[in-house]
This record gives sequence, structure tokens and C-alpha cells, in this order.
Amino acid sequence: MATKDSGGDNNPFYWTPPADALVTRRQADPHDAHPTFILLRHPASPFPRTAFVADTLDVSNLQAFVFAYLQAANKQADLGLPSEWLQALDPADANNRLKANFGWMEIEWPPKQRSEKEFANPLASYRVGRQRRDGPVLPDQIIILVASERVGGTFLGSDFGLRVVLHARQPGASGYQLRITGMTAVLPFGIFRTHGVTSKGWSDKDSKNLVKGKFLHFGRDRAGHGRALALDEVFFRGVRLARKPDNSFLIEKRGTGIAAAAPGVNKPTPYAFVVRDDISAHGASAGKTMHIRKVALVANANVRLFKIDPASQGTATGLRSRRVTRSEAQLDTFRTWETIEPGSMDPLAFPQPPASAEMEVRPSPLVLADRGRKPDAPETVVLSGSGPAVRSNDFAAVSAFYNVENIFKRLEAYGVSVQDYFRLAKLPLKVAYRSGIRPGPGKDGNTINARVYPVGRKADFVGPSAQGDRPGLELQLALANLSHRARKPWDRNSGLRSPAEPLGIAADARIIWHEFGHVLLMAAVGELEFRFAHSAGDALAAIASDPWSQLASDPVWRGETFPWVFIPRRHDRSVLLGWSWGGTLHRDLAQVPDSWLPRMKSYWSEQILSSSLFRLYLCLGGDTPPAKIAASPASPMRERASHYSIFLIVQAIALMGGIAPANDPDYFITSLIDADIASNPWEAVFAPANGPEFTRVGGCAWKVIRWAFEAQGMYAKPGTITNAPGLPPAVDIYIADRRPLIDATPAGAIDYGPGNYSPVSLEWDANQLGGDVPPLWQAGASAIKVQGKTITVSAGNRGSVTATQVTVAVWWRAWPAGDPQPDWDNASALWTPCAQTSVASASVAAGAPPVDFKFTHSPPATRYVVFAAATCAADPANTDAATGFPCSFQPTPLVDLVSGDNNLGLRVVS
Repeated sequence: MATKDSGGDNNPFYWTPPADALVTRRQADPHDAHPTFILLRHPASPFPRTAFVADTLDVSNLQAFVFAYLQAANKQADLGLPSEWLQALDPADANNRLKANFGWMEIEWPPKQRSEKEFANPLASYRVGRQRRDGPVLPDQIIILVASERVGGTFLGSDFGLRVVLHARQPGASGYQLRITGMTAVLPFGIFRTHGVTSKGWSDKDSKNLVKGKFLHFGRDRAGHGRALALDEVFFRGVRLARKPDNSFLIEKRGTGIAAAAPGVNKPTPYAFVVRDDISAHGASAGKTMHIRKVALVANANVRLFKIDPASQGTATGLRSRRVTRSEAQLDTFRTWETIEPGSMDPLAFPQPPASAEMEVRPSPLVLADRGRKPDAPETVVLSGSGPAVRSNDFAAVSAFYNVENIFKRLEAYGVSVQDYFRLAKLPLKVAYRSGIRPGPGKDGNTINARVYPVGRKADFVGPSAQGDRPGLELQLALANLSHRARKPWDRNSGLRSPAEPLGIAADARIIWHEFGHVLLMAAVGELEFRFAHSAGDALAAIASDPWSQLASDPVWRGETFPWVFIPRRHDRSVLLGWSWGGTLHRDLAQVPDSWLPRMKSYWSEQILSSSLFRLYLCLGGDTPPAKIAASPASPMRERASHYSIFLIVQAIALMGGIAPANDPDYFITSLIDADIASNPWEAVFAPANGPEFTRVGGCAWKVIRWAFEAQGMYAKPGTITNAPGLPPAVDIYIADRRPLIDATPAGAIDYGPGNYSPVSLEWDANQLGGDVPPLWQAGASAIKVQGKTITVSAGNRGSVTATQVTVAVWWRAWPAGDPQPDWDNASALWTPCAQTSVASASVAAGAPPVDFKFTHSPPATRYVVFAAATCAADPANTDAATGFPCSFQPTPLVDLVSGDNNLGLRVVS
């Protein structure tokens, strides 16, 4: 792989980012009883800062490139990475690299041939790209390189290791531009740190003894631990090794197992467990086995769960008339004709044969009419007339298919390959439209509930493993209402009455979205839940539904996550009332050691997460007023913001694999940012058929992502309990727009100050004149002053550290009447740079009055646009070429750039 530095520097690995551009987090247990988690993020100061070009993506050279980064990052950010790890990864020391007990995992996903998708090794590096179904892979991709512990060439799955996020952009027919935007690491603790695989020598004889004694055996174990844990089958998925002072070994095994199904229950329950063994130096068991924990692997959404739920199809007035308890005739008025993939009597599977199914609705043993059908074949429903009754099993089956199919089609529209996404779970996703729910009292299906069930969960042991050995996922759906059922009319000829049939929870798309949050996590990360929150399911439900919900016009009901079957789950929780990442409701949860996971999470943390992500959606355009058509509340800007927000969440989950995720939302924030800055470009064509195309250019949203969590209490002062917004970046340059500085919420006033990203309408009137009141996302007259030929731009700093060497550049462009809103394109001759008449750079103190930068220009006789960019090394504008962001080198809508980066400002002048 030949490389060159297009910036002209002789050393392509030269990297001196400003200290304030590096975000580092280190979670260490003061008692050294749990792993240390390290995060480093620097999206606007990538490694290297200049454009590094590679002719090919040869793996060995990628590893060399990443090793240089690790050396630089370890020094620049004082990460404290183990020296043994860096030595083992040194490409210049080939002999040591081969013998070392730490190394890079091969890039094994996605495979080059579709037929090879039968095999997937969870312990592997991987690529995350985008493509249309069976179409070419789009040219830009993210490569996740993972390094971890190994013995005798076998990776242990210890979760100790590091992962690096590498962005590869292919600007032309050949060659790639490479940049690294961050890394995470999980360091050993206790005896695993002092006498572990990489800190204590391991001979070939040691490895052979461990292998001989089958203590490094991965996979099925029907005896031994299985009996002790009361599990019928046990699957070992990873080990941690330490060599004790007496030369014996301590081996900690983690795995999953299946308990026998209880009487009358169709499905057994899977469990996760951890056990420890003492092993002699000769590889024999010392008979000291300790079973540390056993946790059921079930994700329950204890909620009451046709295009959108009836509650959302009207305003708050009259909401009671749209509840799940209403009559068949009342609920029927809210159904609309929708086209689903199968025709009458076709199987409920997507996509349809001959393609391989990605999702299937399966027959239910709880439904009398299904008991003679093959349990492993897709359900079939006769679709005739106006369709099944609302309270019927057939309606539940069709609704389940329609709502899940809708999600799969979205992923395809976003360029997310479902086949590639399901690294740690196998397809098809099975949908049980009427199911018992266990654990709990709903084993007979007569409960208001839903869950995702990982069938066996065999995936996370060392592979490669056949697809059949990865866990299958089953989305199990119960009822939306217990008190109301319906029967078909009595058939007097047969003398038989048909059974009473309920309203299935499958009819509520919001519930399906919630459960799909667990599907995404299990498929891409291998766990049902985040370690810092239950899941992103509530956020997905709210963001997917909001553009079309007429309840969005009511400030109280807009924040209800599940308004049809009402429960008190909201996505607009106030940080002032303790719904804060640094506040009272999350603090206890954040202190739970990661080694206790996976475990059930409080839904409180999920509401903090959904409030953060819903704010992101609002900032990206979700607060733009709906169309002035009562029956169609969605606006293109709201729909676009919804689609892009969902894409970011889905892609971020895919980027979290590799090593154990930490109990810290900042790791998810980092993945959201990586998803945005890699989108070059992002586009989606979604329903209705041949409908609108939604596009965005990557790199415009990453600052908004951070702020959406900051406003929910993230980045509070360390060691404090803060029921208030967190702190801004150390350096945060801004050109003030017209957003309000204070948000007067029902819980109290929140002072965001100038330069904030609080949600506002992103409308832009194509007929806007300079004398009109500008939109709130545009600069005010005091921030960009235009007086004759003089333009004065005021740049402030909302951070905590003085910004040095701040520069400002200004351009103008004619905008004749009738022309569409112009894009920003720094290569376009239509944008004329203004001559600077003040100092070229200046320092801007934190919290001090903004500093003025003056320019001169020759104004045209027609309407024109003034565009200003303030930048510095610690906080570059998103348009700065040094960032490598897609929006820094290709045409980008001004409304996205300016509303998403407070370094930028815009004025319309007549």
C-alpha cells in the first residue's frame, strides 16, 4: 500500500492536535475490582490532520497506520495504554508480534461473498458500510480494528483490548483518504492486570496444558457447569486468564445457557453466567469452582403496547375516543389502506421468495387456527375484502408483519444492509404475533407486554461459528388490551361459536420500534441492552412517529412515548427534575459495576436517553412547524430529521461492537458522531413508493449530537450531582444566531446562553428579504453587521478556556429573486471572498464579549447572502478542510451547515 501526505508533510503520522480538541474519559474502579474503560474522541482533529492517501486498504498496512496512531494518541492524551499491548502491535517487530499474547483480530465481516454469510466470528475486526439491497457497496466506509488477548493463537474473548475507528473515503476511481477519529479500550483489573495474559509470560507448554485440559474449550458443555447452574445446555463464550504466584491458573469463563422450559411454556429461558476455576500448573482442575452469577437474558417492555396508532391520529381533544378500549367500529375508522408485500395467502415473510427471508411472522401455538401449521414456516393470512377485524388474530399477524417490514424497508432505504448488520445473531428475525411472555405471569399470552427473545444465545463464543450456531431472535408480542375481545358471528349451521379474539399489541408501531431497539443491540453488539440504559427503543418509537402524529401539536402530549396504551413513559424529561446524565435519577445506576452485566436496566435511564435523542431530532429539523394540512401533519423537514436521526442511532449501535461497551453514554455519543461524519453523502428514498428523496451531507450534525446530550446533563463537572445542563467543550467558538438564550420550561428556566443549539424551526422562506425578520437559526444584526461595504463579524466563546489564533472568513453570493436557497461550496466561483481589514487572528476569552473581525466587499444590486466562518485549531468550523468532514469539500445546504455549527453564521441582505 503506497501512501502519501497530500498536505506536504514528510511524515504522514505527524499529528499535534490541540489539547482542547481531545475528549478523553477514563472509568477506573478505585478498588481495582472491575475493568478500566478508556475513551478518546477527536472528530474535528482527525489523525492525521492532513489528508493521508492510501492506494489500497491492505490490512497489514492499515494496522501499521493504526499503530502509529496509538503511539501518538497514547502520548498526546496520556491514555496509559499497557506497554505490552503497544509492543505486541508494533509492525516493526514481526517476531514478537507473532509470539505475543495480544494482537489484531482479522477483518472478517462482512464476507466478500454473500454465500459466506453462514459464518461469522464475533471476535473480529469488521467494516461498516452502506449499500442498497444486492447493490454495490457505497465508496465510503468505517473500519473497526479490534485488538485483544490471545493464547496460542486463540483469542480469548476476555473483553480486554482496544478498538480504533478508521474512516476510509474513496474520492475517485482509486485510492482512499484515511482518518482516525477516536478509540476505546478496556484494560484488565486485579490479578488479570498484574498476572494476566499480557503481563505474565505464557509458554507454549502452558498453552498446551490449558488446551489439553479443555479449559480453553469454547462452545457446548452439557455437563459440569451446566448441571451446577441448573441449565440443560451451556455455551462458553469467553475466558479471562491469570497466572497465580504458585504458577497455577485462575480461569474465569463467561457464557450463556438454556434452562428447561417450565410446564405449559413453549420456550425455554436463556441465561448468561460467569464461573471461576482454579487450574493447576499442569492444566488439571483444583476442584475449586465458584459460580459468580446467573442472569436471565430477556428484554421485557412492560407496556400496553394502523399506519400510525389511533391515539396519534387526532389532537389531544377527544383522545379518549381513540383508546384501545373503543369499539370495533370506532377503531376501524382509523385504519387506512396500506400495501404489504404478500398477496392473499402468501407467506408473511420479507423479502418474498426466492430471496432469503430476513423476517418471518410465525404461527402461534396460542391460536387455535394455527395449531395444525408448521411452526417453522411463515404464517399465512387470507387478505380479502376490507381485511381482518381489529380484534382478531389475523389482524395481529398482519400488523406485526407490516410494522416490522416497515423497519426493514427503512434500513434498506438508508443503505444499511440487514445481512451485514446481523453479525451476532442469525436471520430471519422471527415474529411471534401472539406469544406467551416469560418470566412473569403472562405465560399464556394474556398479558399486555412484548419482548425480544434470543433463542439459545449461542453467538458470542470464539468462532468462526456457523450461522445456525449464532442466536436466533424472536420478537414476541402479546396483547394491547385485556378487557375487550371480539367473536365472529355464531354459525347456526354448524352450531359452533368461534373463540373470542383480542387486540394484539402488534398493532402499535411504537411498541414494535421499542422492541426493535433490542433487536439492533443483540444483532450488532451481542447484548439485549445498553449498559447505561435499557435501550434506544423509546427514542426510535418517538422519533419515527412524531412527524405524522397530530399529538405533536400539543406540548404535553407530544412528549408521551406510548400514547395509545397510555403509560407514563416520556421523551421530554426535564433535566431540572433529575432526568440528567449527571443527576439524581441516573447516578445510582451509573455506579453499578460493568461486571454485573448483562442485567435489567431501569426505564428511567431509557427516558433520559430518549429525551436526549428526541432533542437531537428536534434540533435537526423536528421542530419545524408541520404542514398546514390537518390530515397530513408531516413536513419534509420533520420527515428528513426523523429519517436521519434513526439512521444515526442504527449506525451508531453497529459501531459499538468489538469489545465490551462501557456503562457510559459517551461511548454511544462517540458512535453517533462517527456515524454522522462518515455519511458522504447520506440519502434515503422512502414511502410512499417513488416518494421524496431525503439527503444530507455528513459532518453537519456532530456538534448538535454532543449538545443534545449536554443539555440533558452530560459532561457535568466530575464528582458532582447536577440536575442541570452539562458543560460545553473547553473551547466553543460561536457566531451568535437568534435562538433564545433561555428556555422557559414548565419545570423552570434553563439558561443555555449564546451559541446554543436549542431546537427551532429550520424553515427558510425562498422569498426572504434583508428587511424581514430572519429565522432563528440565522445570525442577528449584532453578530454579522452589514453597513455599506463593511461587514463586521463578532465571534464569542462559550467554553471555559481562551481560544487562541481564532480566524474568521467571510463570503457573499448573489441570491436573485425566484432562485432556490443556495448551497455552500467553497470551490464555487459564485461565492466571493471578502477582504479582511482587521487583524488576521485573535484570542477569544471564554465568557467574554465577542471579538469583532472586519471585512470589506462590493455589494451587488440584488439580494445576496453573507456567510461567515470562525475557526481555530481547538474548535474548527465544520467547513474547515482540516476536519476531512464531507461537508468541508462538497456542496452542502446552508441551513444544515449553519444550524448545526455555531462557528458559522448567515445573513440575508437586500
